Amino acid sequence: MQEVSRPPRIITALSEQDRLLISQLIQEKDNLGMAWLEKLRKFISFHNRNLKKISIERFKDEATEHLLWLKEIFCNQIINSNNTLIDSALLNAALIVSDACEIDNKQNTFLEEVLIQHTNKLVESNPVNLEILGEAIECNYSFNKWSSADIKKNPVTIFCPSPFSLFSITVLKILLSLKVEVKAVVILKFSHSRIRSELYRDGLGLFIKRVWRKLILRSDENNDNSELSLKALKNNIAPGVSDIRKLAKAHNVNCISVNDFSESLNLKKNNDGDLCIFTGGGLIDSQVLDYFSLGVINIHMGPLPQYKGMDVVEAPILDGHFKNIALTSHLMEPALDAGPLISEIIFSSDEYKTLGELRNEMGALMPIIAVDSVISILSDTAQPIKQKPSGQQYYFIHHRLREIISIILPIRNKASNQKNSLNRRNHLKAFKLLISDIQNDR
Repeated sequence: MQEVSRPPRIITALSEQDRLLISQLIQEKDNLGMAWLEKLRKFISFHNRNLKKISIERFKDEATEHLLWLKEIFCNQIINSNNTLIDSALLNAALIVSDACEIDNKQNTFLEEVLIQHTNKLVESNPVNLEILGEAIECNYSFNKWSSADIKKNPVTIFCPSPFSLFSITVLKILLSLKVEVKAVVILKFSHSRIRSELYRDGLGLFIKRVWRKLILRSDENNDNSELSLKALKNNIAPGVSDIRKLAKAHNVNCISVNDFSESLNLKKNNDGDLCIFTGGGLIDSQVLDYFSLGVINIHMGPLPQYKGMDVVEAPILDGHFKNIALTSHLMEPALDAGPLISEIIFSSDEYKTLGELRNEMGALMPIIAVDSVISILSDTAQPIKQKPSGQQYYFIHHRLREIISIILPIRNKASNQKNSLNRRNHLKAFKLLISDIQNDR
């Protein structure tokens, strides 16, 4: 067999012979073949709705041949899967490349059958437990616990994606209530490059929806009713505050807008003992991460280290990990969603009727786990756990897989008869108590 090298950083046109060799290596589950499979999955999933356009640019006149080759690879992986449930990442890639092919063949019928089978299996299956690869400790939060902590007088910087971010406003308000020194609020400007990037990734429809809900309505991510919501938390502890700049100014907190977070590094001459909490705004380079001696805290909307990247609330559900939905706090490192784990809050998708309801309640607890992580770092009670080099990167979930989630959640919720709702009730109780304590402290 002619040798095929490891996959390059950027996928370009491959000869027919190379494609055949790569397919054979993948079929044989050779290590090199598995490296190619993952590279091809990432290529497909990253470009998603733009896959056909990118394929024409990359593969020129052989774009159709390359797309059909990719489709065959991922359909064969699904066919030869020995698992009870199909890996959602593989199925996602197969659906994306199928859309890009626009050629009707037997594989399209096959994928339709797979979607039906996968839906039925998810409805009927028992929860599949994640392999424990580096589990964070359960977050135990309360205002009394935070206010009684023996914290060091180290300054905290908040990075935020927008002056209207409910997450950022809420984190700042709680930290101010706890008398934590907030040195600066750094807001990422909505630049042309950022708009282009998000339009490419989301498409016009989703981009407008996000802008409408977050910047115009300044509301929760979804309009589904939920007992816990980020908007309710913000309105209860910071009523009337819709712009973090006004809250910062009222408490003499330095507030600046930047094109890139690295521009904020001139805020101070010495970074000894500084901590940062990242509340959104894209990627952060290693220069910024190294600048904060106590680290940069991130809240990941998924269980780490297994699920990295995007749509990692949806992906565990599609893999049958119904009891392993999680918010995970960790100290950031240059690699994607890497860095030591601080704590987590666990959710069970069976306790929710809709994905929007679940995501809203997770969003409501994001500021809480963020503040808890800040306090634990400043009080030296945190014991960050190093992530094991495992897990997988996820991207946007195909709309057909979202449809599956919308089908199975209400069915599973009804069948569970709320028998697993203790976890959710505990979240709600602590959430309401926290609001009451902060209101009483004002």
